[in-house]
Amino acid sequence: MRGWTDYDVVIVGGSFAGLAVAMQLRGHRVLLVDQYPIGSHQMSACGTPLATARAVGAERAILEAHDRLVLHTGGKAARFVLREPYVTFDYAAFCRAMWVQTHAVFLQARATSLQAHRVETTRGAFTASFVVDARGWRACHRNGPSGPARDGAFGYGLETELPIRWEEAGLHFFFARRLVRNGYAWIFPCGETTRFGVGAFERETKLRSALDRFLRDLGLEAGEVHGGLLAVARQQPVQDGVLRVGDAAGHCLPATGEGIRTAIFHGIHCGRALAGTLAGRYSREEALRLYTLQVRSMDRFHRRLLTLQKLVAQVPESLLGLAAQLCTPPPLARWILDRYWVKTGWFLPRGA
Repeated sequence: MRGWTDYDVVIVGGSFAGLAVAMQLRGHRVLLVDQYPIGSHQMSACGTPLATARAVGAERAILEAHDRLVLHTGGKAARFVLREPYVTFDYAAFCRAMWVQTHAVFLQARATSLQAHRVETTRGAFTASFVVDARGWRACHRNGPSGPARDGAFGYGLETELPIRWEEAGLHFFFARRLVRNGYAWIFPCGETTRFGVGAFERETKLRSALDRFLRDLGLEAGEVHGGLLAVARQQPVQDGVLRVGDAAGHCLPATGEGIRTAIFHGIHCGRALAGTLAGRYSREEALRLYTLQVRSMDRFHRRLLTLQKLVAQVPESLLGLAAQLCTPPPLARWILDRYWVKTGWFLPRGA
């Protein structure tokens, strides 16, 4: 495939998914295109399992590790001990840690057109053997078969980070309909700072008002805010010859809103499929099929999470709180969390 294209692979999108793809393609000609500098445009709450950070060599970006998850609802707090800690991290440092492990060329530009072997940008057009769409939720919003207006197809999140130390360790989620009718609020301690956010699975929700109410209850005021869409509607992994990964493919998980781990997990698989083809181990068609089958293997559990997302929005808070309490005994909690992690893509050890 070499010789007739500018690059072996052009990746559009320089966040978790795109960087995970690029990390698997060392030794190949790779162009990474993004309209923002690497690590400069945070839209996520930036929490992921410790194993995910280790899998991409980003441990130095960790701000705090959490061994428990706390669900607040119905006037109760259900505490779950995590076998695998979740970590909150610095977005810029995490992305830079991934970036330095690639051999890619970076181009700061906006992509205007993606085709199977060609990407047009505001700074020129480039050809490649493979094109990967890792543009995030904006690409999913445009391409989604369900359309951006369909409730439940997308979530919406807004967050602020304040220079205070939260008193109780753990990742805290609040299910309170007076704040968010179909969604939740969260508190993520991050060392010397704490992140406060709200997320909803209905586009009519006024997130800034909900965030202000949440903070007001805590005696706080919002600082600068960031956020975006949670792309929970699955897309075709490959469309018109372009591979999609991360939020561009709807890899964000329903109900929980977790998307970093899945973006990296699928990005690793995507990059390895392309590397195998570039090394001559199998054909282009086989690479596209392998990646498609890997993504589709998780569709069934993804649909179950969509069902859970809708159910949580309808169950009275008192019953939701009771159900959470019933799930806290360690054997049952471990079974539930292990099943969730395995069914939604855990992680791949470095070099595996």
